[in-house]
Amino acid sequence: MKNDKTILFAIIGFIIMFVLYGLSSSGYLGDSPVGQTASYVNPLIVPAGYAFSIWSIIYLGLIVFPFYQWKQGDRTSIQWQKVRVLYSINVILNGVWLAFASYSWLILSVIVIVGMLITLYMITEQLIRIEQEGQPLNYWIEKLVFSIYFAWITLATVLNVSSALSFYKWNGFGISEVMWSYIILPIVAIIAGFVVKKYRSLPYAAVVIWAFMAIVVKHWETLESLSYLAVSIALIYFIYILNDLRLRPASKNFSPF
Repeated sequence: MKNDKTILFAIIGFIIMFVLYGLSSSGYLGDSPVGQTASYVNPLIVPAGYAFSIWSIIYLGLIVFPFYQWKQGDRTSIQWQKVRVLYSINVILNGVWLAFASYSWLILSVIVIVGMLITLYMITEQLIRIEQEGQPLNYWIEKLVFSIYFAWITLATVLNVSSALSFYKWNGFGISEVMWSYIILPIVAIIAGFVVKKYRSLPYAAVVIWAFMAIVVKHWETLESLSYLAVSIALIYFIYILNDLRLRPASKNFSPF
């Protein structure tokens, strides 16, 4: 297992990502360090700044994952090899996205984040196959982080597209930004809802609640109608979580997260 080249790919990929993260966050790559692009473009659907703290959980999981894989001796199947290769591709794309965003190359960043979204979908599918085949899988280290990551990148892809359109002065076919926000938020909720329904992923649904409540916090005093829409969507997801927990069979081994 420890000689498996896919382990090496995963570790190298994560190193590349964090080198690019360090360079971009310190301002060595461009004029827009990590997180600043969305702030100065600032479309209405950008959540309050605290919402982006979720990256600390994601990055912690991405750090632990390859080394936990290396430590284990029972992750030798083709499915696990595919997961590690997809992980390495994803984290390299993550680093490239940071570099492109720091240079405000937002069209390229949209292309890259779509690639990240696709790899996360493929990782999710592989993890499901692994679980269905009864192969060993640590839920907390090898699955939870990808559920959270997948959800956040789903939402971030829409945000990235909106930021790019705003940055390049798209006029929205003459429709106001507020009206576009009323259109986009339900569409995002529906797309995320399909994913939640398909995978019955409570962490995914919880991330949607986190993001939409951050939109509520941002606009509560300035744009109440948008806040009401966002809180309504968050409430629907919260009800889904409660209902899903009620319907799942009780088990000592069951974790809702």
